[in-house]
Amino acid sequence: MAGGLSGSAGPSRPDLSDTAVIIPARFGSSRLPGKPLADVAGTPLVVRVLNGLKDSGLHTLAVATDDLRIVETVRSAGFTAIMTGPASTGTERVFAAWEELGCPGSRIVNVQGDEPLVNSGWIQALATVQASPDRIVTLARDVPTTSAGSPDLVKVVVSRAGRAVYFSRLPVPWGADPLLEHMGVYAFSPGSLRSAAGAGTTALSSTERLEQLAWLEAGLEIIVVECGFRSISVDTTEDLERAVEHFSR
Repeated sequence: MAGGLSGSAGPSRPDLSDTAVIIPARFGSSRLPGKPLADVAGTPLVVRVLNGLKDSGLHTLAVATDDLRIVETVRSAGFTAIMTGPASTGTERVFAAWEELGCPGSRIVNVQGDEPLVNSGWIQALATVQASPDRIVTLARDVPTTSAGSPDLVKVVVSRAGRAVYFSRLPVPWGADPLLEHMGVYAFSPGSLRSAAGAGTTALSSTERLEQLAWLEAGLEIIVVECGFRSISVDTTEDLERAVEHFSR
């Protein structure tokens, strides 16, 4: 479906040396308790995510969590983990960890801790659009309407200018084929991260269980970059089995 911007970075790759990637990881998932530590072919899920990004030339790569078990697992794998206090959203947790780290980077990327196939290409695609104090950048990919019925697969409606109009767990817009599947990654500037973390929740964001709807209501612009990256977002036992199968090949 047309609307998002192209994720091609062209012949030269964006410099990521001033990019901080922070991965929020919460132990208490309602559908898959202990999800960040779930075994994915011999490696904890959150470490799979970290391994996919460790050679990306980033300024900072860290996990933000409120659980000591996750901290110990991440640090034993040789990565940075930051303990945060309570947070109502993943982005609130990312913001708290970013401040604890000393506010590194001019671009801060929130990568969901349940995306084991993430790699540097995702961050490169985000970096093709500059985040600003009122702008956030995210990714989406085409998905056939016949595969878009699951509420675990978030859909995004995008304007001709590449701006997100709405996100939903329902197949929207009605009648389109393919639809755009939203991918769980966001790039912020320091200013837009502060604004998103402070946006709180709204009736819409609570109903859809999508924090980015509160950002739209707060007046933040979300630019959508279309890409073709493969993704296995681990939300259920079935998703975990697919991830295990992928890494067992």
